[in-house]
Amino acid sequence: MPNNLALYKLIVDTTNECVWMIDEFNKTSFVNNKMIDVLGYSEDEMLGKSLFDFMDKDGIELAKKNLERNANGFSELHEFKFQHKKGNDVWTQINTSPIIVDGVNKGSLAMVTDITAKKAEEIEESEIQRNYRSLFEDCPVPIWDEDFSEVKIRLDKLKEKGITDIYKHFRNNLADLAYCAEGLVINDVNQAVVELNDADSKEQMLSGFKELTNRKSIGYAMEQMEAIFNGDTSFQQEVELLTFSGQTRHVLMKWTVVKGFEKTYKKVYLTTTDFTDRILEENQFLKNTNKEKEILLKEIHHRVKNNLQIIMSLLNLQSRSIDDLETKDLFNVSIGRIQSMSIVHQLLYQSDDFSKIEFRDYLERLVYPLISSIKGDNCQVEFKIDVESVVLNINTSIPLGLIITELITNSLKHGIKQCTGEISISMRNIENNKYLLEIGDNGENFPPDFDINKTETLGLQLVTSLVEQLSGTIERDATKSGTHYIILFEEIEDNSMKR
Repeated sequence: MPNNLALYKLIVDTTNECVWMIDEFNKTSFVNNKMIDVLGYSEDEMLGKSLFDFMDKDGIELAKKNLERNANGFSELHEFKFQHKKGNDVWTQINTSPIIVDGVNKGSLAMVTDITAKKAEEIEESEIQRNYRSLFEDCPVPIWDEDFSEVKIRLDKLKEKGITDIYKHFRNNLADLAYCAEGLVINDVNQAVVELNDADSKEQMLSGFKELTNRKSIGYAMEQMEAIFNGDTSFQQEVELLTFSGQTRHVLMKWTVVKGFEKTYKKVYLTTTDFTDRILEENQFLKNTNKEKEILLKEIHHRVKNNLQIIMSLLNLQSRSIDDLETKDLFNVSIGRIQSMSIVHQLLYQSDDFSKIEFRDYLERLVYPLISSIKGDNCQVEFKIDVESVVLNINTSIPLGLIITELITNSLKHGIKQCTGEISISMRNIENNKYLLEIGDNGENFPPDFDINKTETLGLQLVTSLVEQLSGTIERDATKSGTHYIILFEEIEDNSMKR
């Protein structure tokens, strides 16, 4: 071996650096102790071997790519992947220089740096980035990376002022709500958020998300602020979301404070689960169900009306065979009562609203047939009606119709004894669901000592009983000539509307 080569070996065998000498045939001619320690092979196992003999398939491919960049061999710093004798990956950086002996290239001297630990960190970081992209950026669930720390600071300052009910405070101080909400910081959103909100890009989403508000947004914000104010580390609510394209989506929004940030709320992840399709399907189902119920209710009212009319017809037929006028009159009174109920069901059958009827229309259909049946078509009994636009439910309309039927029947039989006269009805809403009904005639007066609440006649007893059913009162108005009643009553609650 030439003296110069021997001198090379002497120097490199005692250094702390990894040295690998390669001859002109790319075979290992020398490795120092440090290099032996890095790969785990003995000197005898390495001498005469190619670099490729200490690499796996991936390492060989990487080495070939590096070598292809340099037609003259190793002259640049490159990364190489070797296999330790125990099978572990060994990553190195190799810087080579040619060995020139007497003007002849005798191979290369490679200075090898073990970067396995550094490479492991890079691989781990790369894996973390891939996992982050998989778990966040590429996740199909819309995720917001948010910072609530400034919001919490501002809420804590309000708490220091003695505010305990933050929801109530915000209702009366919307400026404070806006101030706290402005502290929200959006660090990042994933692609699913961009798509859910119909944004053109993530940049549009991050810069313009405050534009996506509607009339319900204030309520949503107040509920979230209340949760932060109370120290909740997770919160969820169903919200209507306005998108950049103007569409409305229904989503379940849930945010959770990341573990370790419970005191500061510095790191919060918010997810939104879109259930718009479910809401649309449910709405369509309810619409179809309501339509079916409307048809069913319409049919029920129609059948009830028909059945009542059959009963009226049977009573009419039966009364024809009765000679006793008093008994016949009782039949006619019963027919009038049934008629009052039949008209309610007829109006409901013809209406788009199967729970309420327009009462003025009901009175006109009720009173004119009564006048005709009792007085005949030739009598001139005038009917004056003064009723506001009052709409009442079926539970109130039927007993009220029976009351009016009884009082008008009494007027036509006992008050207006001639073929001319006047009947008047007025009704108005006086307070919420409370009403004032005035009904009377210009016929003969009752005796001065008459008290309707103490009467023994069946018809008037029925009236007082029905007035009580309407949580009302009835009294005579003695200031007017003829017979006049003042009735105060309340609309009965419609139990069919209860859930």
